[in-house]
Amino acid sequence: MKLSEWPGFSRLRFDTELKAFDGLMALFLSSAERAKKSGKKVVANGPFSPVDLIFAAGALAYDAYTHETIVHAVMNESLSMTGEAVDAGLSADFNPWNLMMVGAVVSRKNEVPIDAYSTACGCGDDQIKKSWQIMADATGSPVYFWDIPRFDAESEEWAIDFLIKEIRQLFSWLTSQTGKKVTDETIRDAIRQGNRLRQDLLEITQLLQFSPVPISALEYYMTQTFIGDYAQDAEALHQQYQVLLGELKKRVSQSRPTPGLKTKAPLRLYLVGEETQEFQLFNTIEDYGGALVGCDTRLSLYYEPVKEDGPVIENLARWMWKMPYNLPTAERIKATLPHIKKQQPDAIIISSVVGSRNLPGAERLVRDIIRDELSLPVLSIETTLPLENTEKVKSQIKDFIEMNTY
Repeated sequence: MKLSEWPGFSRLRFDTELKAFDGLMALFLSSAERAKKSGKKVVANGPFSPVDLIFAAGALAYDAYTHETIVHAVMNESLSMTGEAVDAGLSADFNPWNLMMVGAVVSRKNEVPIDAYSTACGCGDDQIKKSWQIMADATGSPVYFWDIPRFDAESEEWAIDFLIKEIRQLFSWLTSQTGKKVTDETIRDAIRQGNRLRQDLLEITQLLQFSPVPISALEYYMTQTFIGDYAQDAEALHQQYQVLLGELKKRVSQSRPTPGLKTKAPLRLYLVGEETQEFQLFNTIEDYGGALVGCDTRLSLYYEPVKEDGPVIENLARWMWKMPYNLPTAERIKATLPHIKKQQPDAIIISSVVGSRNLPGAERLVRDIIRDELSLPVLSIETTLPLENTEKVKSQIKDFIEMNTY
């Protein structure tokens, strides 16, 4: 089935010249089939819950938050599914990603069969914990929560010691689910595979520093989402990322822009904040003379590789503790600034999502830090379910680009 044959995707403009993206989407759409054939347990994880641990235990990670939402809300436009989540006990005020995911699972329409649920509950995200509890209860499946302490430099040794214990306990639970023994070697192997993917995304992002930009905003945004569960196959995903890198490097060497760009000198935009279901905004950026040169939506999962030498569990603990997502808002933005600067943007867009408790309330702080540190113009947008505020966001982006185009 071609991407354009999906109702929601038919509204979007894809880069049909970028063949590697077809391979990535084929991986995405074949998740259920491949998971069943593998014979492995599938463990649903949260969007920022590191998955190296799940793979080290011989199971398959599944980022249901992202996958179920993209399929049901973005591709199929089955927006009424949020009602199923509310009927199951989820608050209608929760963000639309959680509502779509829970709606899909409790109505038994989830794309990939799930055997167990486990997620990190760092940063006080009670929406994730509540969502996972409802899904586990509705399906009669086991659930396990673990915690990543909020970053505080003065509490480093205590926090790392606590997190090491949390990881060991998680491994014990995973072993009870899979029957597979977790060893230093299985952990190292999972880290090595994860690091290859992290390096792939860092290299793809580096190519957006060039002008003209070699990849469209929509394809770049979607390419990052695979890091949430490695598409259940880290090796296959790495191969597809390498094919994509080859195509993008060729475009860079030929100074050939992505077909979506509407001008030879687009306004270079960097997206900060939360993920959006309003995929149309990525086409909109290019329609009105902009180009996306980076976004931090999944940066926390590939901001740097996990150290491979030395004590493997401690290495994982230290990497998780310093994930930008796990930092207080001000420190998170400051940790992201070097990544933003490398992309040489002309302006910043801050993305918030209705019902989220991560960025709203701190948005002014984020805007002030960016303006003080980078001296760049900033636009704040807020999105919800697909198509619900498309025209408003389109108008905001159009006006912002026109105002800042030199």
